[in-house]
Amino acid sequence: MENKKPPYGANNLTELPLAHYRELFRAADVQEIAARCGLTPEENTFTLTVCGNEKKITWPDFENEGFRDKDRILFLRYLLEGRAAGTSNVFAAYRNLPNGDLYNAKFTQRCINRLAGTFGTKPEAFRKGCEALGGKTVKSSGTAYEIEFMPGLSLQFILWEGDDEFPASAQILFSDNFPKAFSGEDRVVVCEYILGLMTMKAFA
Repeated sequence: MENKKPPYGANNLTELPLAHYRELFRAADVQEIAARCGLTPEENTFTLTVCGNEKKITWPDFENEGFRDKDRILFLRYLLEGRAAGTSNVFAAYRNLPNGDLYNAKFTQRCINRLAGTFGTKPEAFRKGCEALGGKTVKSSGTAYEIEFMPGLSLQFILWEGDDEFPASAQILFSDNFPKAFSGEDRVVVCEYILGLMTMKAFA
């Protein structure tokens, strides 16, 4: 079930500044966050494992040099609204998850088209980028990798190469427990975050 969102805006990701989420984080209960998200705070520091790397986040100021402001908002929202999702081996297209119909056009433009456009004629770069993030190959009619974003939350990135007759195409599937942790709009940002890392690693 899609996690409920606090009543401070329909499109919080863009309408409210980072400062607002930091204020909510400062006022939050550290132990409640830890219990809900399955974390163990140490000296008011949370450790999030993201794409296989540990990210230290301090409370109450949410200091972390490894995140851009957009990323900080994403993970602040997770700590404020999300919860540990367990594990799942069932995958679904974005549009088939809760609220997927509302944001599917945005997701297609910003994630599906980006994956196909960046790697559609560069399959080796796609493999390099996925494997650098710990991606494991999965069976598919195209080239496909499964990447764990956070513990128990995985995505499958599938690429079909383009040729003289047909353009490249792509698909991205989510483990179906994602809505417990991230809202529909934040799942778009999750994909953008991974694609950014993937591209950086692929062309390093």
